[in-house]
Amino acid sequence: MAAATMLSHARHLAQCRAKHSLFPTCRRSFSKSAPAAGLKVLFFGSDEFGERVLRQLEGNRTGTQPLIDHLEVVCPMSQWRMKKEKKVYSYQSPVEKLALKKNLKAHHPHTSSMSTWMVPMIDEGNISGQFDIGVVASFGRFLPRRIINGFKSGMINVHPSLLPQYRGPSPIQTAMLEGDTMSGVTIQELHPTVIDSGRVLAQAPYPFPPDAPVGQLIDEMGVLGGQLTLKVLSDLAFAREQSIEQDETKVTHTRLFDREDSVIIWEEMTAEDIYRVHRAFYHKEPLHTCMRIKNKVKWVQFLELSIAPQHIPPLNEKFLDFPPGSVFYAKKVPYVEISCLGGGRIHATRFRVSGKAERDPFQFIAGYVKAWKDKRMITRPISTKYLTPPFVYPAGYVKPSSYTDSYANNTVKLKYCTALANKRLMDNAGYSLSDNDDTDDANDDES
Repeated sequence: MAAATMLSHARHLAQCRAKHSLFPTCRRSFSKSAPAAGLKVLFFGSDEFGERVLRQLEGNRTGTQPLIDHLEVVCPMSQWRMKKEKKVYSYQSPVEKLALKKNLKAHHPHTSSMSTWMVPMIDEGNISGQFDIGVVASFGRFLPRRIINGFKSGMINVHPSLLPQYRGPSPIQTAMLEGDTMSGVTIQELHPTVIDSGRVLAQAPYPFPPDAPVGQLIDEMGVLGGQLTLKVLSDLAFAREQSIEQDETKVTHTRLFDREDSVIIWEEMTAEDIYRVHRAFYHKEPLHTCMRIKNKVKWVQFLELSIAPQHIPPLNEKFLDFPPGSVFYAKKVPYVEISCLGGGRIHATRFRVSGKAERDPFQFIAGYVKAWKDKRMITRPISTKYLTPPFVYPAGYVKPSSYTDSYANNTVKLKYCTALANKRLMDNAGYSLSDNDDTDDANDDES
């Protein structure tokens, strides 16, 4: 099913009143009371998903039949600054950028804790007083009961999963890494003590388009979340009347990912695992691994890759005899083929080596791969004083006997990526690929 068709279907589910109820326990449509109007909303958000939700709320405010009369934003301050080429750059969250573009008043908590932050009052033109409701979407900070009670109608949260599944900071990425084909968006009441555990007001399913990158999922789920939020705000009393508690026996949690999670672990990851990680993290931190180049071990980023289709024969008919991470290429073939655990293969078409400019497959081969040498990627840096150690297969691993059954060998499965680190993955944090040696390699012309 095409991605556009899937999104249209998901939106249809979110908007349909009779056949598909928005509310888990609802057996009827919205109440016949007059729809709410003139709402004063304070929006809390930071990342791309929150920006997509905010865009829907702002579109309603400026529409022909607005539900929202006044909208302001709470988002983190610029998180860091850096100097480069005698210029100073400051990071602004996507929500803050949209607020500036749409001339929405933005509030910035000065500390990471919201314990001392006070809910602002409205004081703009002919509008003043208290906000009616707070809407949260990927804000990234815990909001205590005092702030929730600072709104006439409390606060609601927009979460990109079908709660109680995937509570926490990275539900979309975790669902992709787990290989899920279906997720959704949940509108819930904000709980004063436990994150993402409030009563469910509404849910809408969202089928993952095949091979879609995380950016597309964030965009489409954010649009769906904004539309569902407006639906709930149109009759909040009815939504709360039909709300349900989450089933605590079905709770699963997510965690913050680190750039370590985008390192290819050749001893553990199949081609499918590598491709899932690429789809989940490419916009934050590209997949990277190590390779020995002229007696130097350098980091290599894969900027574009795909799983080799089964109907396309391998570049080397004996590729199963080579360990995972082995590099193959052929004249005039526009990709580099790399063998993986389980007999699968990936095709990489864009590279960046140790801080150099981006390379296509032909430039990469000419600059870093020699025809008379076997080349193998490795998981971690090694001492260049010694030979590259032999590849160690996992315990109990059965090597495929032929190309035809290589895709059916699922002896080794990786639940999701690696748990080598628990540091926070920040937008534009970057990964240092610079070498101590500033000399360029031969045949490595800067573009």
